[in-house]
Amino acid sequence: MKNIENRVALVTGASGGIGLELARQLRDRGYRLLLVSSDGEKLAKAKATLEQAPGAGAMDAAVVDLAQPGAARAVFDFTTGLGVEVDVLINNAGFGLYGEHVELDGERLARMLQLNVTTLAELCLTYGKSMKARGSGRILNVASTAAYQPTPFFAAYGASKSFVLSFSEALAKELEDHGVSVTCLSPGPTDTAFFGDLERRGLANAQFAPAARDSAAFVAKIGLEALFSGRLSRIVGTKNFWMAWSSRLAPRSVVATIAKNMMRTSPAPAQLGRQQG
Repeated sequence: MKNIENRVALVTGASGGIGLELARQLRDRGYRLLLVSSDGEKLAKAKATLEQAPGAGAMDAAVVDLAQPGAARAVFDFTTGLGVEVDVLINNAGFGLYGEHVELDGERLARMLQLNVTTLAELCLTYGKSMKARGSGRILNVASTAAYQPTPFFAAYGASKSFVLSFSEALAKELEDHGVSVTCLSPGPTDTAFFGDLERRGLANAQFAPAARDSAAFVAKIGLEALFSGRLSRIVGTKNFWMAWSSRLAPRSVVATIAKNMMRTSPAPAQLGRQQG
């Protein structure tokens, strides 16, 4: 086993929000950080901020557009080029498109699904294979409470997060006998730019109001606690937990109708996209 000072954590979507907080808390645990984001300017600022902490260890950053085919290979080339093994993989990067599905931009839809679904699965394949071969490793995939029910006006985004949830729990069982743990984190409304944009676009209700949102630091803390305790899955917040699980007890038509009423804006929904980190 490596000493903690020699362990390496790879965080995608690390330039802001939950991803930056995950990186900050992993740094404080003594991990060497490998940071990935599509926004080079924000990533450079995040890296500089993380490096300012007393005793901060080594860290490297790569600008990679994870919404492009082949991105997982580019990330793997980045880490192998550094000559390091990734002990902790954090798949946090993602974005959502809000609006009527038939009115979405097709190119942006393809990019979202590439990022939220395909690239995440490919990163788990590549790094999970290495972890299995050496008999150790941890993976944290960030989903959403949107994974637990159909979400009109967020239809493809919610479905992509349902994929992350189901995929993560299945992968966890495949790898648990090989010294590798996989954890799925499902935050609810969080105080990030994503929910700020939703509010500005007219989605203003009590569930998404600023006072009801968890801080990114709190979500990251819960996520890392779940990761390092080997939890299969974790919903952030008691209220979010009961809302997510109650949706599994009600008829699907009722759940979908309630979600439709909650997610509808006035005037008609506008398209929205915001990447995590």
